[in-house]
Amino acid sequence: MNNNQSPEPTRIQPALLTISQICQLLNISRAEFYRLDQTGKFAPLSTGLCHKRLYIRSEIERWVQEGCPHRKHWQTIKENH
Repeated sequence: MNNNQSPEPTRIQPALLTISQICQLLNISRAEFYRLDQTGKFAPLSTGLCHKRLYIRSEIERWVQEGCPHRKHWQTIKENH
């Protein structure tokens, strides 16, 4: 960084994600997202806000860290944690 340049501003990550943002994060298509969600293979449940399906970023990140378990298993993990 040159002394004449300002430092890059810190980007704040949104706490809630849209389906499009989840698809980008997981590198999947919307069609694949809906298939995974319908079959229970996408485990995090949505939160309704302003007539949108939103998902909690921290839950999605934790779900990925746990190996993307099926929804039934994920709910058990969440209850026991």
